[in-house]
Amino acid sequence: MPFISIEGIDGSGKTEQTSLLVNRLAAAGKRVIRTKEPDGGHLGSEVRAMMVVPDRTLSPVEQMLLVSASRYGHVRTVIRPALAAGDWVVSDRYVDSTFAFQVYGQEHSLVAMFEAMREVVVAGTMPDITIILDLPAEVALERRSKRQGDKVDPAEVHRNFGEIRQGLLVAAARAPGRCKVVDADAPLDEVADRVWREVATPFRLE
Repeated sequence: MPFISIEGIDGSGKTEQTSLLVNRLAAAGKRVIRTKEPDGGHLGSEVRAMMVVPDRTLSPVEQMLLVSASRYGHVRTVIRPALAAGDWVVSDRYVDSTFAFQVYGQEHSLVAMFEAMREVVVAGTMPDITIILDLPAEVALERRSKRQGDKVDPAEVHRNFGEIRQGLLVAAARAPGRCKVVDADAPLDEVADRVWREVATPFRLE
């Protein structure tokens, strides 16, 4: 069954678009498992808690190792069983987030480490389609600043949105057959329709 991941910088509407896609697939008669990283799997909540401790700065390598440990379990306890059962899987973040957040812009040895670790961790369990919601950093920051009453993830505070955006675009360029870049600087429904077309067309859902 198809495995889809959705990526984007904070403020790109990733969580909303994941919900809309899952609902639309369900309305089309598909059984869908919605999951999320790093929260998915039996280590997810603990890994997230470790990464957002106030006044703690983790190096890119430490972050990558933690996320990879969580992903290892996520793949084997959530994603693969769902696919084997005939369900669609839609994941809010996956390997491309690790590349953009922890690897892009670092020394080449870290890129090599990421690629080797990815092969061990996912062992071929890669998305059929990855939707990358592309949004200018300044727009993302403006959206983030307008969140009224929402709890902002502490990990977002010191992120370089522009660099992460570029990292996602580089990830898309590295896997053009899998990654589909969608302009997210538009009304929610318009973006949802663009996402749906990228998923529906190859799987003949329209």
